[in-house]
Amino acid sequence: MIDGVAEYLDVDFDIEHYKKIFDQVASGKIEPNEFGKTPWLSFSLEDSKTGLETEYAKHFEPILETMRTVHPDMQGRSTGFNYAGNTDQELFIHTDIDLDTEHPKAFNLIIPVFGVSVISYYRTLEDEVWLPEKNAHGYAYYHEFNKRNDDDYEAFKKERKIGEIVATRPLLLDTNIMHGGVIIEQPRCAWATRWNNIPKHHDFYSWKDRVERILG
Repeated sequence: MIDGVAEYLDVDFDIEHYKKIFDQVASGKIEPNEFGKTPWLSFSLEDSKTGLETEYAKHFEPILETMRTVHPDMQGRSTGFNYAGNTDQELFIHTDIDLDTEHPKAFNLIIPVFGVSVISYYRTLEDEVWLPEKNAHGYAYYHEFNKRNDDDYEAFKKERKIGEIVATRPLLLDTNIMHGGVIIEQPRCAWATRWNNIPKHHDFYSWKDRVERILG
């Protein structure tokens, strides 16, 4: 656990309910999105190529109804199920950013459904990151380290690492800090809600308290 950055939530979710919904969408005919630069798959609210709402939305409504009781605004590209099968390829280190919202804050809720991953965090300096891609709406949506393709990247990662959290139960994450993930128990599936357009007076702990009070 990393205080004020990545912490477990004191909320009990009906994991079988989430698994049932995942099984519905995973067995359907809709093609999932690729999840970043990895073989992970994203069954998300928004199509990563077109920016349009996917057909998953109707399946997700029982979950989304609950999430809206905390906050009505969620980023479609990052809200849904993330799945990784038999792969040990890590989720590349990045931050998530939302440049198309009125308010600046965003926090991610992660609910493990099956399998286990480790989320690691890295010291983030402005001159070591860049905006590599834009989403379907024309906005940059993440940073990554500009040394990602250098020969000394592994040593660089070890030097910059500030901590990690094992995703075995629900988590709240601040994704404005560089972070990456590694699967340690396959296959792995998790539900992610990215609440965004959150007013600036909220910090990690006020949002965590809100989530636990409303969903706990």
